[in-house]
Parts: sequence; C-alpha cells; structure tokens
Amino acid sequence: MKAIFVHLSGSKRGKTEFFTDSKISVGTDRSCNLRFDQSIDKSTSPFHAEINLQECDYVLKDLNSAKGTFVNNRQIQEVVIHDGDLIEYGDNGPRARFRIKTEEGDVCKPFREILADSMDIAREPHKGRKLATATVFFKSLLTEAFTQSSAKFKLVTLSIFLLSFIGIITLVYNTFSVLTETTKRVELLEFESAIGEKIIKDFGRGVCFIQCSFSLVDEVSGKPLTSWRDGSLLTNNLTGTGFIIGNGKIFTNRHIAEPWWQQTEYAIPLGPGLTPRFEVFRAFFPGVADPVALRVEKVSDIADVALLSFDTEGIDIPILELDLSGKDAIEGEPVVLLGYPAGMNALYAKSDPEIAQEISKLSFLDAAQELSNHRLIKPIATQGHISDVLNKRIIYDAQTTVGGSGGPLFNNKGEVIAINYGIFRGFRGANFGVPIKYAIELLEDEKH
Repeated sequence: MKAIFVHLSGSKRGKTEFFTDSKISVGTDRSCNLRFDQSIDKSTSPFHAEINLQECDYVLKDLNSAKGTFVNNRQIQEVVIHDGDLIEYGDNGPRARFRIKTEEGDVCKPFREILADSMDIAREPHKGRKLATATVFFKSLLTEAFTQSSAKFKLVTLSIFLLSFIGIITLVYNTFSVLTETTKRVELLEFESAIGEKIIKDFGRGVCFIQCSFSLVDEVSGKPLTSWRDGSLLTNNLTGTGFIIGNGKIFTNRHIAEPWWQQTEYAIPLGPGLTPRFEVFRAFFPGVADPVALRVEKVSDIADVALLSFDTEGIDIPILELDLSGKDAIEGEPVVLLGYPAGMNALYAKSDPEIAQEISKLSFLDAAQELSNHRLIKPIATQGHISDVLNKRIIYDAQTTVGGSGGPLFNNKGEVIAINYGIFRGFRGANFGVPIKYAIELLEDEKH
C-alpha cells in the first residue's frame, strides 16, 4: 500500500509525495519523513504527528503539537484516516489531501489464516460445551458424506456451501455498508452543527446592523421635503446587514448603500426633480454601544455589492475571512447565514417584553441606540444547503427575510462565499446571494 499526500497549501503546495513506510513521521524536524519548512509552516511543530499502518488502516496520531492536527476541519488526537480525507497540520497550517493506493497482491491477512482463526474461536472452551460438540458432529458428518457419497452429491453439497457462504458475506457487507452510511450521516450532521456554533462564536461580532435614514432634496430650491402638517423633515428609513473585512471596510448590498438604486425590487422611488441625501447612515456592532458613521466607498455596476468604510479607532472587531480560492460553490454544500432579518422587529422579539415595549415607543434612530445600550443587537444565524450555483448568484435554503440583505454566507470552512441579497417571495426555501468574487473585484478596483 502507498500513502499519498497531495499538498494544497504551505511550503509544499502543488507537490505530491508517496510513502510505502509503515510509519511516517510528520513535522519540521530534519528527521521527519514528511518534513515541512519551519520558516513557512509556522503552525507545524518539529515533531507534529505520526502516521502508522495498522492492519491495513492508516492511523494518524497527534504528538501533542502546539497548534493541533485537524482532519476534515475537526481537531483530532488519534483517528483512522481514509482515502480523500483533508489533513491540516496546525491551525491555519499546511493542508494536504490524503490518498491511498493499493498495489496488486496487497492482502492484509491470508484467507486460510482468517478461516483458521474463525475455527479456533468456534472451539474455544468459553463458548460452551454444546458448541464444541456441535462442531465435532458436523465435521464428522461432512467427512462421512464426502468419503461415502457420489461425485454428484459432493458437487451439489459444495455448491450449496459456497452459495450459503456468499450469501452470508453479502448480508454482512450490506449490513456494514448501511451502518457505515448511517454513521457518516450522523457525523455530517454533528459536523455541520459544530461549524454553525463556531461561526457564530468567532465571527458574529463582525456582522453589523446597518441603519439608514435619508431625505429627498428639491433640485430647484435645494431644500429637503418637509411635512405639510408640522414642517418636520420627511425621511425614508430602512435597515440592513453588513460585515467587516478589515481596515475599516465593510461589504453590504448596493441597494443598502443606495436604497434608491432602481435595479432591484427594493428600490425606493425618488420622483422627478428630487435628489437623495443621507441624514443618518451608520452601523451598530454587537458588544459596541455606540454606532459608527458609514461612508460609501464604491458600488458595483454589475452586481448588488457595495464597499463601505468607517473609522475603527478604539474598536476591536473580528475580521471575517473571505473565500479567495476563486472556485465556485458546490451544490449540496452546507452553509451558515448571519444577518438581521426583519430589522428591529426581530431584535424586539429577542428582548424582555417590558423592555421591548418601552423601546418600541422611541423614534427609529433612538430605538436602535437603546437596543445597543441593552446589548440586544446580535445577528441571527440560520443554516441550510446550497441548491444551485449560477454565474451571478448562489441559491440556498438558509432562512432570511427583508433586513438580512448584505449578510455573509459562510461555507463549512468558516469562509464567506457570498453576500445575501434577496429572497424568493413565492417560496421560502430559496434565497439568493452574490458570489464573493464580485465583492473581491470591487475591493481590488477600489485599491487602484
């Protein structure tokens, strides 16, 4: 048997290594069989892990490494690794796809030895005297039958024995396959649940609640529209979602940054001779009482994506990781969506009824500030799967609604693969996201 490592990242990226050893040491030390470059792969320990071939199974064991060993994004201490597993040596360390190649003639144990062992087990005294007696009886019976009967009888008996043996093996194999498939499904559900919890814990504070209030200014007089009753300023109010990507930059939808943008069903009509003007455009982050003022840096002309900015002074917010692989999402892949669907109504619902009743009496702007003071601004997480991948949108069944626009859609690696932008109103099981590549293109354009 050969153990094959297809290196996907780290100092050995792009290389493929083969090993036939029964023991493979992994680390940055010179004595290791599978050795990584210490200057590049800093998450990998000198003696990080070892892989042993035990009765046709490759067993991966972590050697108390500093940053752990991961198989399929789950930290392990000792586990049997299978063909196709993804191994990561240290958190954010080098990754490799593990493959197994069996050579012609590879046998873990000769059949005659397996049969002999089975017979020995059958004769063990602790199995009971009756079993031993029955074994001797049937052995004597078969011996007599084969020495005293015709060739035809021998052939028929041998055929029945072979068919029975094949039937038993088939039954055992099918039962084992069903159990294996069930185990895999349970492990997948547990894995998806754990991924959702990790994403909420690690990145929830980086998803902000966006609040927007804008007025309409008459282009002739230069004055904003006011109420004919009391002369108060007439404003349009809305909420949305955004997420931080570093350096005071936030991704959201264009229809959040420009609510009057006419290429979406969410657009607020301006009317002839009127120009929009932001009165308030701000964001609240979980755990941060005061909002930050937002500025529109750039909007996309080809997708519902916008880049915003704010002053990060005195604010410590986790930065979300983007999927920079350039590969399309995969149908059926589990996803997690964070956001603020239903806006402040959903935040009221999560608070104490008495507090919610008091806050709901406040104005649109004051209510949001009070929700933040009570630490009630936290994103809602929903999980689902990707149902379709198109050129300019990803379709998934993670639940959301109006207000969740601009929220990040995560894959099972904790990377943002899309920005939520719409819902299919006629069917609750389909929501849409802009592939993250369009946001990355917008970010690159902004740098130039």
